[in-house]
Amino acid sequence: MYSSSRKRCPKTKWALKILTAAFLAASPAAKSAANNAYDALIIEARKGNTQPALLWFTQKSALSNNQIADWLQIALWAGQDKQVITVYNRYRHQQLPARSYAAVAVAYRNLQQWQNSLTLWQKALSLESQNKDYQRGQILTLADAGHYDSALVKLKQLNSGAPDKANLLAEAYIYKLAGRHEDELRAMTGSLPENALTQQYPTEYVQALRNNQLAAAIDDANLTPDIRADIHAELVRLSFMPTRSESERYAIADRALAQYAALEILWHDNPDRTAQYQRIQVDHLGALLTRDRYKDVISHYQRLKKTGQIIPPWAQYWVASAYLKEHQPKKAQSIMTELFYHKETIVPDLSDEELADLFYSHLESENYPGALTVTQHTINTSPPFLRLMGTPTSIPNDTWLQGHSFLSTVAKYSNDLPQAEMTARELAYNAPGNQGLRIDYASVLQARGWPRAAENELKKAEVIEPRNINLEVEQAWTALTLQEWQQAAVLTHDVVEREPQDPGVVRLKRAVDVHNLAELRIAGSTGIDAEGPDSGKHDVDLTTIVYSPPLNDNWRGFAGFGYADGQFSEGKGIIRDWLAGVEWRSRNIWLEAEYTERFFNHEHKPGARLSGWYDFNDNWRIGSQLERLSHRVPLRAMKNGVTGNSAQAYVRWYQNERRKYGVSWAFTDFSDSNQRHEVSLEGQERIWSSPYLIVDFLPNLYYEQNTEHDTPYYNPIKMFDIVPAFEASHLLWRSYENSWEQIFSAGVGASWQKHYGTDVVTQLGYGQRISWNDVIDAGATLRWEKRPYDGDREHNLYVEFDMTFRF
Repeated sequence: MYSSSRKRCPKTKWALKILTAAFLAASPAAKSAANNAYDALIIEARKGNTQPALLWFTQKSALSNNQIADWLQIALWAGQDKQVITVYNRYRHQQLPARSYAAVAVAYRNLQQWQNSLTLWQKALSLESQNKDYQRGQILTLADAGHYDSALVKLKQLNSGAPDKANLLAEAYIYKLAGRHEDELRAMTGSLPENALTQQYPTEYVQALRNNQLAAAIDDANLTPDIRADIHAELVRLSFMPTRSESERYAIADRALAQYAALEILWHDNPDRTAQYQRIQVDHLGALLTRDRYKDVISHYQRLKKTGQIIPPWAQYWVASAYLKEHQPKKAQSIMTELFYHKETIVPDLSDEELADLFYSHLESENYPGALTVTQHTINTSPPFLRLMGTPTSIPNDTWLQGHSFLSTVAKYSNDLPQAEMTARELAYNAPGNQGLRIDYASVLQARGWPRAAENELKKAEVIEPRNINLEVEQAWTALTLQEWQQAAVLTHDVVEREPQDPGVVRLKRAVDVHNLAELRIAGSTGIDAEGPDSGKHDVDLTTIVYSPPLNDNWRGFAGFGYADGQFSEGKGIIRDWLAGVEWRSRNIWLEAEYTERFFNHEHKPGARLSGWYDFNDNWRIGSQLERLSHRVPLRAMKNGVTGNSAQAYVRWYQNERRKYGVSWAFTDFSDSNQRHEVSLEGQERIWSSPYLIVDFLPNLYYEQNTEHDTPYYNPIKMFDIVPAFEASHLLWRSYENSWEQIFSAGVGASWQKHYGTDVVTQLGYGQRISWNDVIDAGATLRWEKRPYDGDREHNLYVEFDMTFRF
């Protein structure tokens, strides 16, 4: 192979041949034939038996610089890339030979940490500037990092001084990564020995022919099984190259899947091909993962485990990634914890992708301490800037940025949105050219209840790459919040067409599909032990409404039924309502018009309601409601033949999720000439938040006055309530869109009534709430209240319930 070996793919012949050739030549065993014990260990390591030498090194406390270099090289031959880096970090301040830095450069390259690898290649070359193998290692790593032009320039310089076949192999590698397959085949052909037989063609040449649709030029029957397995492994490796476009990666993965299907038939029952068959079985996991076939990755993995096949670490990581994508974070966390932790400490030099997957496996498993551990590790081990090779210029370190992005995400999921916003804003504005950070900041603004501010930030991000998938997904979420239904539909359609398997796209599509469903709402209460004068004993209040799916984006029709009854000293009061209406939802506006037939006291009368609100911005909303045969009229009044019409207006101020207040005024004109005025002030102040517990302080003021006094229903001349309360929401369980919580509430205040003075009001409540799969949201709360009515303290014990179901 003419590529770097990778943790996520089988080790390749080219990496061992080209990048370690100089290391073998420079080892003490190559220089001396002395039959001492140390030389014997080195000779055994060169033959492939590396464990005795590695064990010897770990047991020695004092090593020379050459012995350290031997340790680094032998660990590299053993495929222990992370061990190479660990040993290097221990001795990095010593004056090591050039081959030490080259070994570490290869290890970093295998782990796809291109910038670290380039830094080490430069260090090796500073000691041995004419070493061709080091120069080629640097060139190949530049190509891996996507710097194709720079790699070609350096290769041309190298070739002008010392042309050889290895340079042509490196040139072919660069052209392959760059997608220039004709140039790849030209360079690869030039590297072949004269009069090479078909069966002697290297894997790279076979692959170059295939890349140019010239596979017919080779008789597949003459390819060895190892070469066929190598070709399959190479395709899988290329499908993971981060410098390739998504469509290219998918096309390469499809070719790997097609080859697997053909080889699986040939080798499945062939005992002579067991080793090669096991190789392609493992590599098949990678091709399935690239193609976003996460369920197939998991099922294939489970089949391999049943057969007893050993799954190497890089393939286990593929499986963990599939589990994470399939919303099985605990299984992903279990695998990645075993791979990426050593004695409860994160192993060094994980790639950005590995850190991200480990972080989200913790976060989505509700393991916040684990997520914080990954966050702090990422921040503490990553400098803010990296210095470009050979220049004084510094560039932002993506790993450092990722660590602080983790910090914002942990704060967001831990209900510390102010901290999440501060971190995300600082990152976005200190790196204005980073579109991802701007999108993350907009997401936090959306979570804080500021969709218009989020929309503005996304407009700024749009300048960089207008059709970025993550950008359009976040824009669609913002459009849904702002009731921009058509915009949300267009954006969703676009991302589904382009990336149907992307988890963010799948989640968005689900939200849009749910929005387009019909909706059932049920709400009500029932008295258990009540003494209240308005609702009566054993009272029941129930409303059921069904909304149609959206019509022409903004419209919905609805119809429903309402029922209320209660037992009074003068008899039982019963009300039945049949209702129908239309709803309008658009940006900044909500309107609802309803017609009702109300049946009570053996007669029925038509009622009507018009409700609406308007948002000025993310902070201010005004609303109003007009109602004929108003539901604000108590049941006892209607039992006695008294009806009424009402008007209501309110203003809401919303600062963020931690503070909001609303003031409302209501006027009810009763048919018995009574006129009631009501004014209320309600608010919310968050005083505590953690991942599982939120505590709010709820101030509440209420004033009422009536013009008539001698009425058959409770009708104080004037009254004023001050009842502050506390509410605690405790999350019992959560898994993605599914959650279960319990809510505690308690309030103590005072109520003043004209002619009756002031007395204490006490309130207690306990409820539970469940949300399931975006379509069910239901809760029930048991409430107890004791308050004065005309000077007598009476209690009410009742249950409130509500449910929303999409279907």
